[in-house]
Amino acid sequence: MKIMNIFLLSALALLILSGNTTASLGRKANCDHAMAGCPKLYDPVCGTDGTTYSNECVLCAENRKRQTAVLIRKSGPC
Repeated sequence: MKIMNIFLLSALALLILSGNTTASLGRKANCDHAMAGCPKLYDPVCGTDGTTYSNECVLCAENRKRQTAVLIRKSGPC
């Protein structure tokens, strides 16, 4: 019985830890390609490149300019 409890707890811990792996990859920025320019709204996002962008639009503009695919690691500064 004790071995079964240890096995179940280990399996549960592995499931929980495996669920967090996609969160660290980042999410795609919401890019509206119809916009001519970015608003001056300061709503910082941290890119997967370690750079803080002033908002998602600025991150999209840099991705288009550099032809890269930087994702948003988290909302807020890095």
